[in-house]
Amino acid sequence: MFRKIVILVGVVFFMSLIVFTAVMFLKNEVELYSENNVSLSVDKPTFITLSEPEVSESGTDLKQVYNMTFLGLDVGTYTLVDRSLQNGTSLIFEEINNTGWIPYTFSLNVNGLEDAEFKSWNPEPTVRLDEALYGPDPTTNPYGVFTKDNSEILVGNVYVSRTLQLGNGEWVRELRHEIAEFTTEEGVLSKNLWLPPKHSSQTWLMAAQEPLFETEEAEDEWISFSLENRLSQLNWLTPAGPYVKLELTDDPRTELAYGYIEKRTADLTSLEWNESSPSLFFESMILNAQTNQQ
Repeated sequence: MFRKIVILVGVVFFMSLIVFTAVMFLKNEVELYSENNVSLSVDKPTFITLSEPEVSESGTDLKQVYNMTFLGLDVGTYTLVDRSLQNGTSLIFEEINNTGWIPYTFSLNVNGLEDAEFKSWNPEPTVRLDEALYGPDPTTNPYGVFTKDNSEILVGNVYVSRTLQLGNGEWVRELRHEIAEFTTEEGVLSKNLWLPPKHSSQTWLMAAQEPLFETEEAEDEWISFSLENRLSQLNWLTPAGPYVKLELTDDPRTELAYGYIEKRTADLTSLEWNESSPSLFFESMILNAQTNQQ
C-alpha cells in the first residue's frame, strides 16, 4: 500500500512538473495588432490557446477580447483596446487577466523598431511621494519614446496587480509590482512578465505619426518636471482612466492601493502645460481624459 502511495505521489509530481514546464517555458508567438506603423504580438505558452476575438466598438474605442484556455479549461483573457483620438494619435491598452489556478509567463512585444532611436523617460530616479500621506509608490515615468522617421511611440510600463476590497467596502487595485525594464533585440521590444493566479497585468502605449513634442528641450523639461512632481504624471493608464496612488487610511491594506480619482482623471496638469508649452503629447492626454470622463 505504501509503495502504491509513493508511486501515485511520484506520478502526480511529474505530471505537475510537465504541466508547469509546458506553461512556463514552451512558447509560440501570435500577432494581434498591426495598424499605423505599430505591430504588437505576444509570446504565450504553447498550450494556452487564444480564441477568436470578441470585437466591440464604443465611441473612439475598438475593443478585442480573446478568451484563453489551457487543455480546454478557461484560464483568463487577453484584451486589447485601440483608442483613436481626434488628433490622429492612438492609445493602445493591453490587459491579461489570469482567472485560472496556475501562473504563466507572457511576453508582450512591440515589433518593427529596427533603426528606431530611443529616449528614456527615466534618466534619473523619481522623487518620492509624501509617504506619511500616501505610503510607498514604486511607480515611475513611462518607459520612454521610440522615434522612427517622423513617427513616435511612447511605451508605458507593465503593472501587475490584483483586486482588493478594503474594510470600508471600497474595491481598489493592489499593485504587486511594476515592470519598468524591457529588452530590445532585432527591432523587437519585449515586455516579459510572470502572472500569478487571480492577478492582472496592464500596459499601454501612445502612437503618433509626428513628434510628441515640438522640441527635444520641451520634452526634457516635461520629463524633469514629471520626475520631481509625482502627482503630475499619470503612469498607470487604463481604458477607464488612470490608476493613481490612494491616500493611506486606518486599513493597512491601502499601503499599495491604487484607484480612480476624478480630479486626477481630468489631468489638469496636461491642460496647464498645454497652454504654456503646446504639444501633441499634452493634447493627446487631454483628449484621453475627456474620453475617460464620458
